[in-house]
Amino acid sequence: MALRPTCLTAAIAACLLLAPSAHAIDEAPAPTPVAAAVAATEATSDPAANAAPAPEASDAASTAAVSVDEAAATVAAPAAGNVAAAPAPATDLSSLQRVKVTSGLGLGPNGNRVGDPVLRLVMRADTAAVTAAKVGLSALAFVTGVGDIGTSNSFSKNNVRGDDIQSVPSPAYGALPGMIREQLALYFAAHPGAIPSDERTVEASAGQWSLVYQKLSDAETPYELRHDVTIGFPLVRKLFRSASGGQGVHCQDEARVAPLQEWQADNYAKAKAASREFAEACMVRFVAELPRLFPDHGVLPETAAEPELPTDAPAVTEEAAAVTQA
Repeated sequence: MALRPTCLTAAIAACLLLAPSAHAIDEAPAPTPVAAAVAATEATSDPAANAAPAPEASDAASTAAVSVDEAAATVAAPAAGNVAAAPAPATDLSSLQRVKVTSGLGLGPNGNRVGDPVLRLVMRADTAAVTAAKVGLSALAFVTGVGDIGTSNSFSKNNVRGDDIQSVPSPAYGALPGMIREQLALYFAAHPGAIPSDERTVEASAGQWSLVYQKLSDAETPYELRHDVTIGFPLVRKLFRSASGGQGVHCQDEARVAPLQEWQADNYAKAKAASREFAEACMVRFVAELPRLFPDHGVLPETAAEPELPTDAPAVTEEAAAVTQA
């Protein structure tokens, strides 16, 4: 059936009214409760995820703090090392201007100087050579009638010259002079009244300093290290005047025994250590003698204290004193 023009026009107009406009703005549909919950969950995500950048900043701060601590430790370490390595303050020796500390040899019975400035090593072969020489001299004296035949009997291994060990000086020529100066300075610092007004000499006089075998017949014999020294005012002999000085301490140490190989090891290290110990032991005795060698004139003598009366003693009245006098 054919449509009428009037009906066709009405139908077209109705379609145009019902169709949406091309310029209309679509409004977002209202979210459903489930969709709203999902969106809220996504908006408020895991705090750990949100805080992820914070550890990086914390790590950077920690790294910077560690670097500062390491730098401070690096700076402090040399400073601590310098403090530990700082030498001790030197002893003030200005009080020794009138005191001279010297080294020398001891005095023999005839007033001549005797002693060992360095270690004297006496081996069995040295004694054999000396003995052979003495026997030859005795035979010559017997044949010619010149000389003293009995001199061959006056022999001691301690008097044999032997060999000088230059690297091992006697304590009197080694450690003792420095020790004496230091102890004198310390003593004068504590006792200024003991500083002498005139010139004084303190001498470390070397006696025996020897390493001698024990038995001549034993090829494996041990060796004895012997030492003695005198510290004090040396004995001075003057023409037409009596000798002066001679005050001091005499140290004679007990012999130390060891095989020769031990004594000679490491350039006589054992003998050098013993020398230091001998010197330290003798200094203890010397320090104890200082108040007598250098008395402190600035110290006033102690006065005797007056006895105190007992507190419970009865008081003496004038009447009682008068009765006693009567």
